[in-house]
Amino acid sequence: MTIRRHTRYKLLLDEGLPRKEAYPLANNYHSLKHIVHDIDKGGAKDKDVYSIANKDKRLVVVFNTKDFRPMLSSESVSIISLSTNLTDKQVDLKLCKILRSLNPSQTKGHLITITSNHVSLTKS
Repeated sequence: MTIRRHTRYKLLLDEGLPRKEAYPLANNYHSLKHIVHDIDKGGAKDKDVYSIANKDKRLVVVFNTKDFRPMLSSESVSIISLSTNLTDKQVDLKLCKILRSLNPSQTKGHLITITSNHVSLTKS
């Protein structure tokens, strides 16, 4: 039997998302930082947020996919796009589930979309 080793991913939560404490499971198993509350970059432009995420090699978690998607390339960190219809608890559970199944190669250049009944992974 093969035992799958847990990968601890680094994530950057965009300004519109709640603090990392709203996602206790994800925060426990992964390294979450919030652009405002942990990095003190409130009001930063999306390109600056994405630049910080790339510099720190953190997957960026956002609501506003349309603003971030044009910046996505095969060499940049993946973007996790959340539906605004999800509760914090749903986001927490779904984030953990998708991160558990994520391959290391999918941490770059992918758009990961999470909605209430669907998760999709699209390569840039």
